[in-house]
Amino acid sequence: MAKIFYPSSEKLKYLLESIHHREIALPDFQRDFVWDPRETEELIESICQNFPAGSLLRIKNSDSFYFSPREFSGAPSLNDHAPSYLILDGQQRLTSLYQAFYGVGNHRYFIDLQGLLNGLDLEDCIFYLRRSDAKKQFNSIDQQAKALVFPFQNLFGETGGFEVWLDQVLEFSEQPDGHQKTLKKRLRETRKQWLTAAEDYEFPMVTLSDDTSASAVCTIFETLNRTGVKLSVFDLLAARFWPDEVRLRDLWDQAQKDHQIIADFEVDPYYLLQSVAIVTAKSAPSCKRKDVLAMTVEQIKDGWGPVVRGLADTLRILRNDCGVVLPQWLPYNTILIPSAAILASAGGAKGPKSAPTEIN
Repeated sequence: MAKIFYPSSEKLKYLLESIHHREIALPDFQRDFVWDPRETEELIESICQNFPAGSLLRIKNSDSFYFSPREFSGAPSLNDHAPSYLILDGQQRLTSLYQAFYGVGNHRYFIDLQGLLNGLDLEDCIFYLRRSDAKKQFNSIDQQAKALVFPFQNLFGETGGFEVWLDQVLEFSEQPDGHQKTLKKRLRETRKQWLTAAEDYEFPMVTLSDDTSASAVCTIFETLNRTGVKLSVFDLLAARFWPDEVRLRDLWDQAQKDHQIIADFEVDPYYLLQSVAIVTAKSAPSCKRKDVLAMTVEQIKDGWGPVVRGLADTLRILRNDCGVVLPQWLPYNTILIPSAAILASAGGAKGPKSAPTEIN
């Protein structure tokens, strides 16, 4: 059997540049970026200490590829540009690092060099601020020079790196020339101890060939899920059904546009898949994880529309007749699953029929 993958290692700097230059992208079925800033901060701390941060998985792109690409969150738009590779595992890590080192997204990341010079631990000296707060406190080189705070967005990209930043900082330094030389030497030593690790950091990379089948890619996704990568059942089915031109994410977006109440109640899309599994079951209805994962394209095509309408009807009944006007007022969220399935099977919420009252 022909080998469909090969291992290598890639420098972090190269990977981030490739994202910025649109040579690395994501398959469109991938979930959105979900990491919080604290997770990004912890990842930067690991990289500055040259700790392993896991491997990455990518696949070669080609003209006949079966996945549509999209850019990383915060990266330049692809605008129909064809990337060389698509990342299958590592989106959250690469997105967080791209945003941190290229200064995009809602937060900015810094390292307190003065704190390191004073003997503080690295974990106490790497921090983040919301974009607006960062602009107020450390937007100018003058502010950075006074606090000796280095923005990680100056490490890579087009800013010139640490040495350019250091020269600018020393221009604003109010210390005598002799002290400036000492400071420059100590800051370079600090860079060598902590920042050089990030500048030279490499990720282990596994690359799949462009002739890897869609079914093999989906199987790899399921394997990653079992070994701890946080891919939801919705993610897995979005990947599995993509080659069959069933776009689960598009269907879910459309369902929320057609029925605003679904978006208002912040329904988990997994509930809808569970309802579809019940409605389209060939034997005894069940909506356990294994049953949902085993669903076919035909089940989605047959059950999706009726279940979406059944879910919307369920939510309207709860809101209009039961007084559940906010999602947090729903005492038992999973009641939506069988209710949507029942109304889908019944053809909608038609309301009870009552016989005319006879007056004697």
